[in-house]
Amino acid sequence: MKKRKPQGLHSFKAANGTVYYTCLHPETGKRHSLGKDFVIACKVLHSLQAQYRTDREQQILNRINGSGKTFATFIETKYLPMIEATDMKPSTRKGRKHYAKLLVKQFGEKPLTEVSTRLISEFMDGYVERGKARTAQSIRNSLSDIFTEAISTGWMEANNNPAKLTRSPKVRTQRARLTLEQFKLIYAQATEEWEKRMLELAILTSHAGTADLSTLQKPKDGFLWIRRTKTGEGVKIPLELTLERLGWNLGDTVQKCASTKILSPYLLHHIRDIGGAKRGHKISPRLLTDTFKALAIKAGIDWGDKKPGTLYEVRSLSERLYGEQGINTQTLLAHKSAKSTERYHDTRGDDWHTLNLKSTSPDTKDLQKPYNGKPID
Repeated sequence: MKKRKPQGLHSFKAANGTVYYTCLHPETGKRHSLGKDFVIACKVLHSLQAQYRTDREQQILNRINGSGKTFATFIETKYLPMIEATDMKPSTRKGRKHYAKLLVKQFGEKPLTEVSTRLISEFMDGYVERGKARTAQSIRNSLSDIFTEAISTGWMEANNNPAKLTRSPKVRTQRARLTLEQFKLIYAQATEEWEKRMLELAILTSHAGTADLSTLQKPKDGFLWIRRTKTGEGVKIPLELTLERLGWNLGDTVQKCASTKILSPYLLHHIRDIGGAKRGHKISPRLLTDTFKALAIKAGIDWGDKKPGTLYEVRSLSERLYGEQGINTQTLLAHKSAKSTERYHDTRGDDWHTLNLKSTSPDTKDLQKPYNGKPID
């Protein structure tokens, strides 16, 4: 007689033919093994479901009777109004709302004080196991912000932020860094003049973010004025700036942008009507992204086992090249801290340093002496 499995009980057959049972935890969503005994597996599942129903019923009753301060109630009455009242970038506000909504789905009916470090850790583990460590990191940051607000408004006791007690998920950067040789190969594939200007401006200004490139406007007073879309920080770059490794000058590229003879405030602009874009309109960030991707594919760039580099990686390459010239790259990149600039200087293992045996610097001149085969003391 075929066994009738209760709802929520899952099974799979091993290579040796043995059937094993599993279930998903009603609260965390994690899969747990229940062994191969069908009766025991059913009993454990029923106990787990009964316990969860009891907790769930109590949480709903608390919310209805007003005797419990639930996670969802705090988000709706305190956290979201705080986000709306705080001066922040629209993209930041949108991101915080997104994660607040996600967290309400997970912890909504639970009393705020019962959202423990263990529950948070298990919830994040589910994302890490699916290869979404960065999302898990964002969840941790969002919860930390939520509980900080709860403490400041008296919903929780001081020094009781359960999110801060969790271990921050380690995020391994998988996108490849762009090398100068790869950049040259990509540039060689550019056939349209605006494609060349896009690449030139990206590496000459170090502002390769598509939103920043798309809105670059004509210079004034001998400077290119750039305000970063991401942070709002601004920098004035003199047109005399030259990237020595390529022999390119910013002023020359700006002059080439103006050679289209089209009246437009933007350096990168359409020279003819295309679809909804009119002549003189700025080139959209999406088109810049897609164009770089197409040029890289056409150039046959081998990214190895890492994700393909994007146009934004030109920013890191530019920082490294200007660093060799002695340019203050923190100012050039419009960074508030040197730590941010250091991250761009990291090649992520995509660069190799060559030992120069002809160097005459005091630190390396001893390497030029002939090795006589004797042990070094």
